[in-house]
Amino acid sequence: MDDLRRLERDFPTFTFKTAREYGLSKEQIRKLSTDGSIEKVDRGIYVFPGYLLDEFSLISQKFSRGILSLVSALIIYDLTDEMPLHYDVTFPQGYHPSSSAITKYHLNARYLSKNRYLLDITTRQTENGGTVNVYSKERTLLDVWESKQLQPYIKNDALQRYLASSPAASQIRTLTELKNNLYPNSTLLSVMAIVSQE
Repeated sequence: MDDLRRLERDFPTFTFKTAREYGLSKEQIRKLSTDGSIEKVDRGIYVFPGYLLDEFSLISQKFSRGILSLVSALIIYDLTDEMPLHYDVTFPQGYHPSSSAITKYHLNARYLSKNRYLLDITTRQTENGGTVNVYSKERTLLDVWESKQLQPYIKNDALQRYLASSPAASQIRTLTELKNNLYPNSTLLSVMAIVSQE
């Protein structure tokens, strides 16, 4: 079952829809669940044995147009120790998941124009092995820095951790380009320059 191995590699936690996209039939999924090859966690949600439920991956699959952002993205990039009670997800304007889905999955949804929404989306593996759609590390840092809702200590911790990772010149160029496109008046680069000299 090549499809099953590919699914396990990409999505240790997966939805019925994802399994179908990987070529598994409804009958195969039922049989795998019955024989213990996969564990059914909830309606339409499965986990391979030996893996923990990966909420980030599950949310990324359930809301395919949602991009993990802000504090959720900081967690994925290990730029914070925060453990929020919700998941920050960005959607394109005009797309609105149901309020019951937002409540059920503890989403903090934000909506951006298509141009802003599409800028610097990437995929990343979570610590539990799942694949997620997330903004790049540089985009995340900028969004967090410019957020009016986040506490200064979260912003400063993220900046310190980012600088400790010794970003390459290409990453700084990307950060500069993103700043110019998204937040032309951002103070992030000047603060980075000051902190780097300390």
